[in-house]
Amino acid sequence: MTAGTHDPAGAAALLERGYRPNTRKSYMSKWRFFLQYCLAHARSPLPASPSTMVGYILWEQQRRALKPPSLEKYLSAVASVHTIAGHPDPTKHFLVRLCLYGYRAWALEEAGGELALQRMPLPASFILRVCDLGLSSVDSYLQLQCAGLALGYLLFNRPGAAACVRWCDVAFTAHGMELQLVDFKLALRTGRERHTFTVPIHCTPGVPDKPAALVRLVWERHRAAGRAPNALLFADPALPPPVRLFHLAARCTNAWLHRLLRLLPLPAPLGGVYQGHSVRAGAATEAYALGVPLPMIAEMLGHSSLETTLRAYVRTRWRSSAAAREVLGRYRPSDLRL
Repeated sequence: MTAGTHDPAGAAALLERGYRPNTRKSYMSKWRFFLQYCLAHARSPLPASPSTMVGYILWEQQRRALKPPSLEKYLSAVASVHTIAGHPDPTKHFLVRLCLYGYRAWALEEAGGELALQRMPLPASFILRVCDLGLSSVDSYLQLQCAGLALGYLLFNRPGAAACVRWCDVAFTAHGMELQLVDFKLALRTGRERHTFTVPIHCTPGVPDKPAALVRLVWERHRAAGRAPNALLFADPALPPPVRLFHLAARCTNAWLHRLLRLLPLPAPLGGVYQGHSVRAGAATEAYALGVPLPMIAEMLGHSSLETTLRAYVRTRWRSSAAAREVLGRYRPSDLRL
């Protein structure tokens, strides 16, 4: 596609900048496995035919290294390379999808019929434990991670919400905690206008707002340390100042969550597991149980479809809790200060 432009090298560089470094690295790693298959079986990788894709899925089955969700990610890399090159997506062909369903059935049989653990919503009570740890910790990086996870929960963990926020993107005003966020979609910066959010701060006398207090503590320490206003608020303070200007991975909240689950063990319900998207699902589910309107939850999640919100993130049979009221009650219409 770039060969038809007046500056192929410049066009290629422009396209490459559309993907963040970690995303490019991940896609290219998966693409290399597809190239390995094509080289070994004398198949054309670009554009790939449906029969090539079926053969690749069969090859991965025989390699026995990927679970069905992982295989989907490998196919996504193949689809992305084809789209960038201006070719139709071969992974959408009916026979390729049918082969993928067969892969899932095979994987289930191999596991003895044992289904994969289901991702569970992260309860608000865990976020309060995270806040208590962050407010009492003398480990500055652990404190940053606690604050980042708490802010991610308050923002329904939009991709890059806490990971990529700079000190200058946060302000504490009479209306609450005001933020501006870069828009991300599938870990890519979209280039659209920034999202602006106001997170109300509880003002009940004698009742501290732990999430807001923790974020404010980290925000003020950043300023007191003389760090650059455009430096990332939750980057490792041990990093050199120039490095702190670069965006963290949009999914670094996953790493924060895994570390805090080790420090603050949280038994998952039977058949469940806590993963990175448990943060988004937890905030959405807890807010819904409190009576926060579904359109508002969808907006916080960044969804244009309420169907997506209900199908993938909200559990309608969820009991409201005091912890949820403390963390997310700020968004209830009855409590919201506009």
